[in-house]
Amino acid sequence: MSDERPLARLQAWYATLEPREQRVLRVAAPVLLALIAITIVWQLHAVVNRAERRVASKRADLAYIQSVLPELRGVPMPQDGGQSLVVIVDRTTRDAGLAANLRGAEPSGMAGVRVRLEGAAFDSLVQWLVRVQREQGLAVQAATLEKTDAPGRVNANITFVRS
Repeated sequence: MSDERPLARLQAWYATLEPREQRVLRVAAPVLLALIAITIVWQLHAVVNRAERRVASKRADLAYIQSVLPELRGVPMPQDGGQSLVVIVDRTTRDAGLAANLRGAEPSGMAGVRVRLEGAAFDSLVQWLVRVQREQGLAVQAATLEKTDAPGRVNANITFVRS
């Protein structure tokens, strides 16, 4: 019954119109509905085209990733979370028990860091170098080791770069 009331009101309103106004309305209403339908179809077509372009782009991205994936397998991914190299050196020397031997770490160029260690245990130093390369993706660009008076201890100047 609630659906009939608006229809009844519309019919009553239509009956109050002049015959000329009723003819205009009978012609204009279908034209307006057709324009609305055409606009909706046109908009849907545009949405579908954009979605198809996005899918094609994502497929191209996927194909590229799959093509370089074999190169990436086995390559360690740095786990530094975007940290500066100085922070990475500080943290990893502490983890390796070399913090007391660290005398300095300063940036070197755009993607490098120079590290100075004094009186470091040689074995710990070598293990640290391997870990930094494997886990952090840093490569030794240059290194100078000097023996000290204490057996098994060295002074080291090392320059790392992101690999």
